[in-house]
Amino acid sequence: MTPFTIRAQLRTPVIFNGYMTLDALLMAELRRGDVSDIIKCVDGLYFASAAVLDDEYGSIKASFVASMRPDVVAPNSSKNTDISIGDSRAREAGNVINGYDAKVCSAVVWYATGDKDAALNALQSVRFIGKRRAAGYGEVVRWEAEDGDLDGLVGYLNDPLRPIPADRWTAGGNQIAIDTAWKPPYWAIENRAKCYAPEAA
Repeated sequence: MTPFTIRAQLRTPVIFNGYMTLDALLMAELRRGDVSDIIKCVDGLYFASAAVLDDEYGSIKASFVASMRPDVVAPNSSKNTDISIGDSRAREAGNVINGYDAKVCSAVVWYATGDKDAALNALQSVRFIGKRRAAGYGEVVRWEAEDGDLDGLVGYLNDPLRPIPADRWTAGGNQIAIDTAWKPPYWAIENRAKCYAPEAA
């Protein structure tokens, strides 16, 4: 396994909330929780960076409406689990506007150590990345991969490229540790720890 860089050339702005590590992207696309055959992994820590925006020009606001109106359920004497929502409660519910910052950039880049060709092949069918893909954000024009210099953990300035537990961070520097997830599944509370991490996109 060798260091490589993978790049998603974009047609439209992209929306990220938090980190999008290359291992998480591959797991989502391949629908499996282990991609150590593609990306180097040591004791649960994948050598795969978080997404880095390339040629970022700025951001634009993106807003979406979500309907929060509850369904009114009529009481049913045969089921005591049914409930009725009163008129005042129904009036309080309604539409909610969710706002996002969509990043305008030419590409999204990841650094990793592993099998470059396998990673590229796995991502060829991915046409959109990030949030609000169904609305056209994060459209990928093409995927590219090349040999690289960075291992997916530490950047050129000895900065973290992904969340790394503080007790495993050896590069030094003046970073401030934060509480965040560092290994998959990233939603699991037990996978959170005091970590050194890049600024979230």
